[in-house]
Amino acid sequence: MDAATGTGDGFGLPAVAAAALGIATVAVLWRLYLRAPQPDTNGAAVGTAGYPIGRALTVAGAALAAIGCVLVLLDPLATAEPAVTATVAGGPALALAGDLVRRRAATGRTPFSRVAAIGALAVVALIGFALPALVLAALAFAVPLLLALGASGWFRLPSLSVRD
Repeated sequence: MDAATGTGDGFGLPAVAAAALGIATVAVLWRLYLRAPQPDTNGAAVGTAGYPIGRALTVAGAALAAIGCVLVLLDPLATAEPAVTATVAGGPALALAGDLVRRRAATGRTPFSRVAAIGALAVVALIGFALPALVLAALAFAVPLLLALGASGWFRLPSLSVRD
């Protein structure tokens, strides 16, 4: 086995990196899921009908991201195939769409950060056919990671408000 490239029998460096990226992506998606605001059941100002739908989309997106992790593990250095691109970029996008629906149902506002993140994942999916699967997984991990860091207060995301 060549230690520099990770090729040969068993798990090499690319496979370990792919597994770590897959686990980290799902963990960040679950962190965003658990930190989402809950709907106010006392007042009827905001409708909660979309909340269960958003929850289902978020769980389905995290499951799809986990499937993408398995597909990347099969050959992390090969150019990403359409199924790999669809699961690796589409899983987090679906989870973030569910998070967007849940936040809209809970607060009545549409968070621009989720819309921008879904757009960034669409760009990642569009260029994914030319990238190795491991690079695609790293880019798809970076998007929800930036959202989680922004939500934790590590940095402030840009605002379109005139009052800021």
